[in-house]
Amino acid sequence: MSAAGRTRAALAVACAAGALGAPRPTRGDPPEPPVQVVDLHVDVPWQVHFKGRDRRLDEGHARRETLVAGNYLGIVLPIYLPDRARPEGPRIEDADAVLATVEAIVAANPVFLPLGAARAEPGRISTFLSIEGAGAFAEDIAQIDRFIERGVRLISPSHAKNTQLSSSATGEPASFGLTELGKRFCERVYARGALIDVSHISDAAFADLVPIAAAHGAPIVATHSNARAVADRPRNLTDEQLRLIGRSGGVAGLNFHAPFVNGTSEADVDDVVAQVDHMVRVAGVDHVAIGSDFDGGITTPKGLADASALPALAARLRQRGMSRGDVEKIFSRNALRILGWRPAGWSAGQQHR
Repeated sequence: MSAAGRTRAALAVACAAGALGAPRPTRGDPPEPPVQVVDLHVDVPWQVHFKGRDRRLDEGHARRETLVAGNYLGIVLPIYLPDRARPEGPRIEDADAVLATVEAIVAANPVFLPLGAARAEPGRISTFLSIEGAGAFAEDIAQIDRFIERGVRLISPSHAKNTQLSSSATGEPASFGLTELGKRFCERVYARGALIDVSHISDAAFADLVPIAAAHGAPIVATHSNARAVADRPRNLTDEQLRLIGRSGGVAGLNFHAPFVNGTSEADVDDVVAQVDHMVRVAGVDHVAIGSDFDGGITTPKGLADASALPALAARLRQRGMSRGDVEKIFSRNALRILGWRPAGWSAGQQHR
């Protein structure tokens, strides 16, 4: 039996036992209010900026109406810098251009609160920024400061290929993890109050990052990566990496791409639940979040076709015996915790140093 099969079998036994002890709703009980979602990775800026999708988001996994139906409370919109943006690779000016696109998307959709809005509003979705593939900043790492000042919270040093900052989980085999420049870049990011996203970096780069994060008291965050023990893909996390994420106070965001869920081209909601079960057992329920990768060219699991299906996943977890409080942690609270992280003794003025 495969690792995914063993995990699902164990999950079925555990959930059956848990369901026996879980409170059963009675006919007179009011329905539970919907579980809200904070999604750490939704690739609509890529679709709009590079693929020509309308900024009003009237198609794709994360259409306006699907976000509302999915009870989205917050969404992280990545400034994705494709390795093939230019023959020589992306430039910092490309990050400026994608940021302008993100701002246009937010302005075109009244359901979104403005970037950096100080407080939530009922019925509207808070918006956050990340950078996916920051290799362009090797030309001048100090330029990352102004992006952090504009609200970027999460930054990955590489994407699909190795960069001058870091080797990639899917790049050519490399003899390095974080380069010396990459280490200085990560230190700068932490010192200015943002976080490094490990989702695309290599195992060697992850290992290099651990002491840097610890020195800054920073949680380790993988915005959209699953458990490698369940789906053996280099983009997923080993159990040791999941444990390190948990010990640091960080999170791993559950990715809905079928090959990352169960290692095949087809998956379903139960496969996603199996990933949740494993990640919770290894990292802890306080260290798992949602990082769907919707609109990132993914193959979605059956039953999770778009953002409107998140309530079905929450319901399945509840049916399998998970408490509402734990579902809320995974769906929003854990993500909000890391999005609000700042270094000890941090003040806004540190962004400008």
